[in-house]
Amino acid sequence: MASMNQHNELPHDLLAEKALVGCLIIDGSVFDEISNLKINSSQFYDPRYGIVFDIIADLSLANRAIDFVTVCNKLKDKGKLEEVGGESFVSSLTEDQASSANVYEYAKIVKDKASMREIIKTAMRVVQMGMSYTGEADDFIQDVESSFFKLTNEAKTGGMVKINATLRQNLKELEDTTRIMGEISGLSTGYPRLDELLLGMQPGQLIILAARPAMGKTSLALNVAISSCLQSGLPVAIFSLEMLATELSMRLLTGRAKVDSKRVRKKAFLDTDLRSIAKATQELSALPIFINDSGNTTILDIQSQCRKIKADQGLGLIVIDYLQLMGSTNKSLQREQQIAEISRGLKTMAKELGCPVIALSQLNRGVESRPNKRPTTADLRESGAIEQDADIVMFVYRDEVYYPDTKEPGVAEIIVGKNRAGEIGTAKLAWVGAYTSFENLAHRDGP
Repeated sequence: MASMNQHNELPHDLLAEKALVGCLIIDGSVFDEISNLKINSSQFYDPRYGIVFDIIADLSLANRAIDFVTVCNKLKDKGKLEEVGGESFVSSLTEDQASSANVYEYAKIVKDKASMREIIKTAMRVVQMGMSYTGEADDFIQDVESSFFKLTNEAKTGGMVKINATLRQNLKELEDTTRIMGEISGLSTGYPRLDELLLGMQPGQLIILAARPAMGKTSLALNVAISSCLQSGLPVAIFSLEMLATELSMRLLTGRAKVDSKRVRKKAFLDTDLRSIAKATQELSALPIFINDSGNTTILDIQSQCRKIKADQGLGLIVIDYLQLMGSTNKSLQREQQIAEISRGLKTMAKELGCPVIALSQLNRGVESRPNKRPTTADLRESGAIEQDADIVMFVYRDEVYYPDTKEPGVAEIIVGKNRAGEIGTAKLAWVGAYTSFENLAHRDGP
């Protein structure tokens, strides 16, 4: 029986655990090199190595020297020295370590083995749940997805990062002389006035783009997607929960070709239309734009597919049309709680994948009953969680939709109602209804 238990031990590598803490004791300055892995003591298979690692982390965060003497002293102060095996155990950690050159590799092994153990434990819990589950299979699948999604989130968060590691990144950004003065740091939307407000779309941002129906939010998102793709050369992943991929690509095509969509529907083309469509087809075909039109997509689906794209080619931007149509991993929750789960998941996903996520959103009907129909963050449907999780909230408003005799026909207002990284305000664009696209205004007064 003992041999079977040994054979069934969860994945671990005690040699890597020993080597990791040994490296840190002989050269404490390398602790910063592994901070992004967010390792903590619970991820060590042998708890003794975990205790010593915690002590080293404490010393590093306090900016104190790390060596055999300081580690032993700190262990003694915390009453942990005898628990790990005394000074002889601490001494044994460095006996085979000549240098700290491979510290990151050792840390990665420890992290990977810990992740594998958590995956196996979660899978075992799923098996136990399945054996006694009395509900419907679809509900069980949702529970399983939720378990593994939680595991993914936990693997990406937690752990302390010493501030000097992040300050180095700040200084690197400040010392970057490749950008001219005033140039934005993130992805451009393709609209200079909007870029002035947003300062570009940054990695990890959740950007909510909301409007009432027929305002053109999908068209704006598609315009931004093409612009970012042309600028960065990185793939754009578009998840269309409402429109078919062929409908979406037709919108992209007519917008890019600048051909009247009515002529397209009637197939009453001008000679110039056909040339424009051929050129636009060639341009769009060369872009790494991926479209998923599955109507029951969940965050797990999006995350999984985007990880594959990123691993193969990198990833510049994710567009989701639209948030309220997304499926939840937990159908037993009330819809407002499901939306909260989805918006939190989108923000987490943006951070993990290191790219901006644009999620389109509906607005409440209440906006229609006001004299001033320009939307605010309070008009977001299930607004609490969405507004809280978003880094940027933008609205599309066209006065002519409500007031045909408006003083500004053909003008769209992109209202930035929340912006953690820049200003709030309004950028005015030209709305070209013939091919459902937004253009920069050639001449404008005011903002």
